[in-house]
Amino acid sequence: MNKIMILLIFMVTTTVIAEQTQPKPKEEQKPTYTEKLFQHENVYIGPQPKFDDFATFKAAGITKVINMRTPKEIEKLDFYEDYLLKKAGIDYHLLPIGGDEFKYSPAKLEEFAQALEASNGKVLLHCGSGTRASHLWAAYLVKYKGKSPDEALSMVRDMGWWPMPMEVLLNRKLNITFAD
Repeated sequence: MNKIMILLIFMVTTTVIAEQTQPKPKEEQKPTYTEKLFQHENVYIGPQPKFDDFATFKAAGITKVINMRTPKEIEKLDFYEDYLLKKAGIDYHLLPIGGDEFKYSPAKLEEFAQALEASNGKVLLHCGSGTRASHLWAAYLVKYKGKSPDEALSMVRDMGWWPMPMEVLLNRKLNITFAD
């Protein structure tokens, strides 16, 4: 009986040691918010960050956030973005765009350009989905960086609103030019 008991203890001990020395499978690391965004040089464009995302901004080098959401959209959030960014030492600029109250306009583009050009470092542009932010970015590229409308729109292709649905439906690329 003693030999059986010793053998059992040996087997259990060996199994426990073997399990402890086996390499643990690596937990899959989810990409951070900024790793999933559209990026061009120091500009990142994306959807509304979640509460937990703000903790990663400083480490990602974000120095300024330009938010295009309207006050009614912001009211629905369960946190205060401006407060979280101020606490992290990141500049914040609210540039609401959308709906009847906050229409697209040359003045909005001018304000956007000033806010963007007054930044040092990486800038996050966001709205609810990233679409309005990419609209402003594309218009900025045309007006302030000398890009053609086609060049600017192709740069934001990854945002999902280019190619236009009409191009997809016709299976033909449209050429966007300015009217006289």
